[in-house]
Amino acid sequence: MNVVFYKKNDFSISELANQLWAICEESYEHGSPWSTQQFENDLNQNHSYYLLLEEENTIVGFVGCNLILDEAEITNVATAKAFQGKGYARKLLHELIVQMKEQDIFQVFLEVRCSNHVAQNLYKSEKFRSLGIRKSYYQRPCEDAVIMSAKVRA
Repeated sequence: MNVVFYKKNDFSISELANQLWAICEESYEHGSPWSTQQFENDLNQNHSYYLLLEEENTIVGFVGCNLILDEAEITNVATAKAFQGKGYARKLLHELIVQMKEQDIFQVFLEVRCSNHVAQNLYKSEKFRSLGIRKSYYQRPCEDAVIMSAKVRA
């Protein structure tokens, strides 16, 4: 298992967008919240930051975020279904926090479905805390989101 920082020249953006979409589509209870085009657009942005988890040269998980000044917002965390329950998402989050410290990021934010207690518990174990609720944030089905954040540096 190897965590790799995504560099635009190392991957075909359209192929990577398809792989990330497929991981989300199978791993999220309600399917991928993003289309392949949305992934492709995000991967092309200068402020986007992706860590990919590879096993035997296959991407099996990833975390994506957007960097804005001294903050980061996690957009997606996903692990392929066959690799869930092995601590891979925790490894990705931990590595992301380490790299955000190195980039002088102060705080990391994310939203998570109110019903996704497994993810909420993972985030809490990685020092994220609940800040509030975004009403009707998710579609397919409509659901509130818990806003969470973790301070990366004091």
